[in-house]
Amino acid sequence: MNEYWKAFQDITQSVERLLTDEHKSLEIKESATSLRKSVQPCMEELKQSASRLKPLILVCSYDLYRAENVWLSKPRIAKAAKQEIWEQLGEISGRLFRIRLLANQCKSNAVRQAIKSWDKRIIFLKNRWFIDGKGQLKQGVGWGEKEGFIKQLFPIVDYQLDGINRIIKESLSLIYEEITIIQLELIQHYVSFLDNHDKANYTKQFDSLISEIEEKFSKPTELLPNHILKFKTAISSDLTDLNGWGDIYWVSVFRFKDKVSSKIEEFITAIFDDRVKIATQALEQAIAFYNDFLERQERYQQETPEQREAEKAWIDQQRWELEQVQHGIEAILDAS
Repeated sequence: MNEYWKAFQDITQSVERLLTDEHKSLEIKESATSLRKSVQPCMEELKQSASRLKPLILVCSYDLYRAENVWLSKPRIAKAAKQEIWEQLGEISGRLFRIRLLANQCKSNAVRQAIKSWDKRIIFLKNRWFIDGKGQLKQGVGWGEKEGFIKQLFPIVDYQLDGINRIIKESLSLIYEEITIIQLELIQHYVSFLDNHDKANYTKQFDSLISEIEEKFSKPTELLPNHILKFKTAISSDLTDLNGWGDIYWVSVFRFKDKVSSKIEEFITAIFDDRVKIATQALEQAIAFYNDFLERQERYQQETPEQREAEKAWIDQQRWELEQVQHGIEAILDAS
């Protein structure tokens, strides 16, 4: 492109010399003036093209820099301790299986424990408000007792929520312990062998997953899955229905108990599934990284010194070509 710029500059300079020559005819000077005028848009187009090309050339240079960075990473990856990587891969795969198994057990136990405590609280209310002096089940409570029943029901719901939160935290802590056993520093060590681009990508992925795991496991009942309401919000309409107009019948309380039990199971299941999902996602990402690393290592170990030299020569040649283009662009922009 700078060759075209030089050609247009030569034409412009030639026109200037001709216009100052007293021996040239009026007609040729008019033609030269017209030519100078028509050359100007061509030069302006070249200047605008150079301005547009400059950032694009920087992108090309970045891609070439990355190619060289990948080339430099190959010896590091080829010499990495394969046996240690295989051991890590086996450890994480086994840990993934154990976490999935433990998660199902902990989730079932948590649901069973929470519903059992809820049943006991309802039995307490039943004995307190729905059993008469002869030990017989009353059909319901009327206006005289309704206010006292409701006043006792609401704190019991709060106690149940506290119990659910405690059960979830204790159960999830067992899963979190399994995650923390994994040697994250070894994964980070092998990530550092990669070229800068892939290293940044993997580091960002792992840091994001680790941060999310720590946050979600430390606040299991605060950071809820998007589709799950807070427990008290989820059962608020059921409480309102129970505390409606008229007497409160035992059959209504029993139905209320079943509705809340169902929502307890839904609440706990959703939290466990969400936490286990992010945990297994992190382990699967680690397994995928190690598999990719080993696949690269296998290929790099098969490359000959001649192949490496040929790759380096190609990179150097492309850099020289880009530098020539860049010099030409700078020359046009400096001249303008």
